[in-house]
Amino acid sequence: MFNLVLKSRILKPSASIIFKRNFSIIGGNKMILRQENNIPINNRNINNQFSSNVINSRTTTATATYKPEILLDIQQPQQLVQQQQPQQLQLPSPTLIGKLVTLRKMKIEDRDDILKASTDGELWNLKVTIVPGPTTVDKYIDIAMGGASNGTVIPFVIINNENGKIIGSTRFWKVDIVNRKLEIGHTWLSKSIQRSGVNTECKYLLLKFAFEEMNAIRVQFTTDELNEASQKAILRIGAIKEGIIRHERIMPDGRKRNSIRYSIIDSEWKQVKLKLSNMMNK
Repeated sequence: MFNLVLKSRILKPSASIIFKRNFSIIGGNKMILRQENNIPINNRNINNQFSSNVINSRTTTATATYKPEILLDIQQPQQLVQQQQPQQLQLPSPTLIGKLVTLRKMKIEDRDDILKASTDGELWNLKVTIVPGPTTVDKYIDIAMGGASNGTVIPFVIINNENGKIIGSTRFWKVDIVNRKLEIGHTWLSKSIQRSGVNTECKYLLLKFAFEEMNAIRVQFTTDELNEASQKAILRIGAIKEGIIRHERIMPDGRKRNSIRYSIIDSEWKQVKLKLSNMMNK
């Protein structure tokens, strides 16, 4: 509870109404004036509850002295709610549709199709990234689903629009709602689909959604310092190299991996978007 002076000019342009009372905010769009018993009020003809843009009252004053006081010119109560709650990252469950591929949220039922996609090229044998194989696909999906449950991961399967088959996977992860940032990673494509323009379209769909729908201010990428192909692909879309993270993780074979971090921030998105659009239209 705190003391508040509310000044409103809602009833008519010439009216100036002062509410001077102890005040508490209940939450949502409703604010309720609560009168202390020891404060005499000259005029009790007041509707103590108000919401939306309507306040029904006549002028009322209190004889007590209030300290401290906050003066607000109330026009729309909703504005007060918005000021109290910092803007946060939005967490929908999207389906992103492009010309070549569709990205939809991963399901447990996708297990067999994910394994078929990674079998094209036996991608689980790669030493510079982690792709699910016959012995690891269940754990791979469990981790993705677990992250989705706690709100830090949005995992996708990549579907070929020509035949409806799953051809890979990607995800938003390290999702930070308060600081409005996330990472795009865990991206892999069946060997026969690589270098086909699919990866470029995937990055465009993900980045567009992150900046324009999720309200992100930063999107980052992390790749193995030994993965030169990935490094070139990330730089190609317009991300900025930030530096090397030493011993960032331990790989399945026990190697202490150094990773390279890249990022795109909200002020750069317009230019990156144009660059990706031009790349896809070639």
